[in-house]
Amino acid sequence: MKKFLCCLLIICTSFLGGCFNYNDIDKVIFATACIIDVDNQGNPILYVEAFRPQKTVTSSSNSDQRILFRSSKKTMFETIRDINLSSNYKLNYTQTMGIIFTQKAAEYGIKDFLDIFERDQEFVLRANIAVLKGCPDNFLNMKLKGQEYLGIFIHDLIRNIPSSSREVMTSFNDFLNEMHTRAKTSVIPIVQIKQEQLENRLEIGDGAIMVNYKMVDTLRRENALGYNFILDNIKAGSMEVTNPNVPSKYVSLEILKNSTRTKMHYDGEKLVVKKIINTKASISEAQNKMNLNQDSIKLLESNAENNIAFACEDIFKKYREKNLDIFNIAEDFQRRYPRENPDDIFKKSQLKLEVHVTVEGSSTKTNFGG
Repeated sequence: MKKFLCCLLIICTSFLGGCFNYNDIDKVIFATACIIDVDNQGNPILYVEAFRPQKTVTSSSNSDQRILFRSSKKTMFETIRDINLSSNYKLNYTQTMGIIFTQKAAEYGIKDFLDIFERDQEFVLRANIAVLKGCPDNFLNMKLKGQEYLGIFIHDLIRNIPSSSREVMTSFNDFLNEMHTRAKTSVIPIVQIKQEQLENRLEIGDGAIMVNYKMVDTLRRENALGYNFILDNIKAGSMEVTNPNVPSKYVSLEILKNSTRTKMHYDGEKLVVKKIINTKASISEAQNKMNLNQDSIKLLESNAENNIAFACEDIFKKYREKNLDIFNIAEDFQRRYPRENPDDIFKKSQLKLEVHVTVEGSSTKTNFGG
C-alpha cells in the first residue's frame, strides 16, 4: 500500500510543474495607457505610459517608476515591437486601463489601429476608450497631484461619471459592439485639460460622435442630459429647475433613481419611439426660499418633467436632422421588426415622451433659505 501511494505521489508531482511563463514582477514594465496619434502620412504614433515595480535599496517595500515611450512605424504591431527595442524589459499590456486617441487620429479614422487591441491577448476589452483634445506631449507631461499615472486617473475619472447626469462613458468593448450595429455609431468621452482650475486638472468634457470608426461631430456637454435620459444612462446626478416660489431663482434636484423604458410602433411609413421616463429626486438646494407644501412640490415636479422633455426632444430633433443615430434607434428597430428593412429609419422616426418625476421633500423643514 505504501509503495502504491509513493508511486501515485511521484506521478502526480510530475504533472505539477509550477507556474508557466513566470517572471519576476520587478523585471516587467506594465503599461497603464496607450495614446494613439497619426502623422501626415497616416502612420500611427504610439505613446505608452508605463510603470516598473521595483524594490528600494533601503527597505523591502515596493515602489514604482513612471516611464514614457514613443514610437511610429507603418502598423501598430510594428510600432509596439519597436518600443520594446528601447526598453530593458518587455512591456506588458495586461494592466492597460485607457486606450486614448487624439482628436486628429479620431477625425482621420481609427479602424486601421484597432485590430491589435482586439486580437492581442494582453489587451483587455474592458479598458476605457476616449478621445484626447489637445497635444499628447502636454497631456503626458502634466503633473497631477494625488495620482502620478494618467491612465489610472482617467480610469477613476470615468468610473466617477455615474455621479453626473451630463457626461458620457463607453468602454472599449461597448464601442466595438456599437461599431457592428446597423448605424455604426457610438459616443465616447473627450478628455481635456481643465483650464480654469488653480492647478492642472483633467476633465471629461464633450462626447466624440464616431460613425464607422471616424469622428464626425461633437456631443456638447450641455446637451448630454437629454441624451443620457433617452438611453437610460442616468444613475445619479443633478437637475436645476425653476423655483416655484421665486421664478427668477433655481432649485437643485439630486437624482436618486431613474428608469427609461422604450416602446416602438411602426406603421410601414413612420416609426414612433415612445420613451417612458420615471425619475425619483430629492431637493438638494433652493435659491432664495421655498415653501415645501403640496402645491410647490407638484409645481416643482412639473417643472422638472418639462425640463427633461425639452432636453430629450431638443437633442433628438438635432441629431435626427443630421441623420446621426446616436440613440441606437435603427438597431433597436431591427431587433423588434426583423422582417422590415426600410432606409433611413432614424430620419422617419418620431419621439414621444412620457415623463414622470417624483420629488421627495422634508417633513421636518418646511422652507429653504429663510
